[in-house]
Amino acid sequence: KKVEADPFARGKGPDKLVLEELEDPLIETVLKPGSLLYMPAGFPHTTDTIEGGSSETSIHLTIGIDTHIWGLTYAFMRQCALQRAGQKTFFGDKQDTSLPPEHYQLMHQPLPLGFMAAELISAVKLDASASRTERQAANTRALVDGMALELAKRMSIVEEERFGGKEPGELVEELQLKGAAVRFVQHYQRIMGIQRRMYLDGKIGISAAPSTLMRVQQYMVMLDSAMEDLLGWARGAEQAAAAAVMPPPAASAGPAKPAAKK
Repeated sequence: KKVEADPFARGKGPDKLVLEELEDPLIETVLKPGSLLYMPAGFPHTTDTIEGGSSETSIHLTIGIDTHIWGLTYAFMRQCALQRAGQKTFFGDKQDTSLPPEHYQLMHQPLPLGFMAAELISAVKLDASASRTERQAANTRALVDGMALELAKRMSIVEEERFGGKEPGELVEELQLKGAAVRFVQHYQRIMGIQRRMYLDGKIGISAAPSTLMRVQQYMVMLDSAMEDLLGWARGAEQAAAAAVMPPPAASAGPAKPAAKK
């Protein structure tokens, strides 16, 4: 109900969310050992241990797919592309949190990366004699072209007054959305590389840090650096060579969140 609030950050950090703000729950259930509950991003939820239940310790594991945190959404790709093109990133004169819910969700859906790229890549037709390098290049082209065109379509829908009079292909060329798609594929690969090594380090200790916590914390600096480099690209900096996925000497920090430009 707070128009200015980020739906994906309600109840987190400085944002305060009390039960009185919410309507009746959509789901109220008791999970049993081995149960799994899918919670879509942006849905506030609470958990507790029921009274009169087992005296044994109750533990649950939360697994999140952080596309929103690491900028792997159409909304963030749009923001970076517009900023690099020297255009305003606001929707009209407002932030994206003021959009109608269906438009907000449309823009904040994750980019088709990783396993979600299957539909775009499956359309690639190559001769059976094509080499692995040729297949990888063709798959990347299909992914980049698909991401750029899909973003243009969504911008035309959500910002009809601003972009609705143009064909999606025109927007792709005008805003250099293919270049943005290439940069976001690189960003995704870097984020995944860092996180893959982070989880390995946390589990089996492949760096010299003395504890699991310190081993994991080192990689947060690298993730922050990846976000800063992407923001630097949006501000016009040229693409730097990808940093090696090795832990830095210092630790700390959470992800950077960019500010929209009026």
